[in-house]
Amino acid sequence: MQEEFLNKTGKAIQQLSGDLILLAEGSRMPVISEFQEKYGMSRGTVQNALNYLKEEQMIHTVSQGRQGTILTTIDYQRLQKIVIEGPIRGTMPLPYSKTYEGFATGLYEVFQRAEIPLSMAYVRGSKDRMDLTSEKTMHFSIVSKLAALQAIEAGSELEIFKDFGPRSYLSNHVMIFSNPKSAKIEDHMRVGIDHNSYDQQILTENATAGKKVEFIEVPSHQLIYSLEQGMIDVGIWNYDEIKDRKLDHLNYQFLEGSVEDDLSSTAVCVLHKDNLLLKKILMSVIEETKILSVQKQVIEGKMIPHY
Repeated sequence: MQEEFLNKTGKAIQQLSGDLILLAEGSRMPVISEFQEKYGMSRGTVQNALNYLKEEQMIHTVSQGRQGTILTTIDYQRLQKIVIEGPIRGTMPLPYSKTYEGFATGLYEVFQRAEIPLSMAYVRGSKDRMDLTSEKTMHFSIVSKLAALQAIEAGSELEIFKDFGPRSYLSNHVMIFSNPKSAKIEDHMRVGIDHNSYDQQILTENATAGKKVEFIEVPSHQLIYSLEQGMIDVGIWNYDEIKDRKLDHLNYQFLEGSVEDDLSSTAVCVLHKDNLLLKKILMSVIEETKILSVQKQVIEGKMIPHY
């Protein structure tokens, strides 16, 4: 009987914490009967949960007669720890460049500061990453703004939650040629394309518009290998890898400035648009300026990456 009581009260505390996180300090707290009906629990169970949160000083309330009970202070950080079961799960590209290493390090820094455990999965292909978040297997994904907008336009249940600005995802894209004498895409060239990557696919299609080319399906991370093996004639890829791996012997041309290229260089955080509780929790945790500051230090060699 005692164990059943504790289980019911514990569940009520967790649910109540989740609802209170969504409220602002100074707002009216719903009456007990509202929580009781929502949770399908007895009035006593809800009252015990509320008393616990008050006794532990996670919330403070004041009664104002007809205006109801006002939440004067809310300890959001402590309530988060009750609500979150296990670590927050995120996904981003494999950190093969200093830009990605810096971003991953920045993420771990802000979560560590908030004392919230973070578990990152490094998944190739923006479509796969966003699918994991759309299915709620992952809580959030880091993708380019171009990829996020494309997915949302296609009907995805995701929304852009944080925008980190241009050059936060990568510095530039380049066209890499297998022939050291080539300088532009020409008819009859074999062009590497990765349909699992919104960015690579869109930029490739834009660069080859009006050309009679043969598309060869190649995973983005194998583009350079495919070029060196003569399997394709040209492919569009992230300049940061060329720079970090010191592959300047390759014949490449920077893509001319375009809206798509700017969007593809911008990192955004996407999450399921229906997950209001997660959005509230992450709003104060994922600090853009802190993450970008850490990223800059890693890129400049002033901080050792950890992720």
